[in-house]
Amino acid sequence: MRDITSIYLGTENMSVNLPQNNPLANKKELSYQSLKGKTIISPDNIGLWRQIYEHEIPDGQFIYQTKSHEYSEILNYSILPYFTTNVTVMDDNWGLNLPGNRVNIPIKDESAHQKFYAVFLKQNKNRLMPLINSLQDQWAKVD
Repeated sequence: MRDITSIYLGTENMSVNLPQNNPLANKKELSYQSLKGKTIISPDNIGLWRQIYEHEIPDGQFIYQTKSHEYSEILNYSILPYFTTNVTVMDDNWGLNLPGNRVNIPIKDESAHQKFYAVFLKQNKNRLMPLINSLQDQWAKVD
């Protein structure tokens, strides 16, 4: 373990995007519990977020999409809520063409704020620092 180190990259913060006429849309922040029983559309390959959604939102119904174009089309022609994070805008596929007629509300639960680190062998630090610095710079733009 002494040969491994880590460097903080940034925190990903979850928000839910609701139609303006949704009763929850006037809140400053929400909990996952407040989304109980809701149907929510989401990209399919979202890593740890899928487990968090399914565990934290009781009776939630999730419509997972595998193609970004279809995802944005459904969002733009429906009133389904969807999740975004502060890093969604950096995704050239899933962060584009999202509806502008939703209210973005932060999720306050601890699990809605995930810290990310680069973990690597100490001997590779000099080689990896340009990449790590670039990632930190990109993250700083959305924090």
